[in-house]
Amino acid sequence: MNFDFGFVVRNLPLFLEGLVVTVQLSALAFALSLLWGLIVVGLRRSSSSPIRNLAAGYIQLVRNTPVLVQMYFIFFGSGMAGFPLSGFAAGLLALTLQNGGYVAEIYRAGIESVTRRQTEAGLALGMLRRQAFFIVILPQALRRVVAPISNQGVAIIKDTALVSTISVAEMTHAGRLLADRTAAVYEVFFTLALLYLLLVSLFSGTMRLIERRVRVLA
Repeated sequence: MNFDFGFVVRNLPLFLEGLVVTVQLSALAFALSLLWGLIVVGLRRSSSSPIRNLAAGYIQLVRNTPVLVQMYFIFFGSGMAGFPLSGFAAGLLALTLQNGGYVAEIYRAGIESVTRRQTEAGLALGMLRRQAFFIVILPQALRRVVAPISNQGVAIIKDTALVSTISVAEMTHAGRLLADRTAAVYEVFFTLALLYLLLVSLFSGTMRLIERRVRVLA
């Protein structure tokens, strides 16, 4: 079987349209997961036992159920509840909720890796405990978790392919439609693999630069 490069070139605009949607979804899901993870880790470290337990239960729930099931639950459940979400919104929400749980645990590990003496030093300087956390502890913790955060970002990029099952016109959805219409399955999925590889490589390279930068600043 010969690989038809002409087919790839002719249909490249279609792949690129899907790539734009994939990049948008990945960027939004990554940014929102970082923010949601901060909120969840704050609840996880609350002085209130019920709040801590609620946050811990949420983390276990989203980490131990497939993100595809969560997407279906949100997409179809929102319609049954009377406020239907678009496929893009449902996919974004599912990716944020699940990856926010993973990110919260990454943050927690980073925070706990900073010695308590750092907090004591901040308090000795006249800071309130909350000020010591945001000024002294959190910046050090964030520097230490750039690598695992990068890995989570890669997972988000790859998981965006799942939103094709709820009719979001990202790369995989565009590729599946093209493969069904032309039967050029090998060319389609080979091209998709290259585009995902390119996207993940660019993201990973950027995160490595950030990691080196914060290491120098530290």
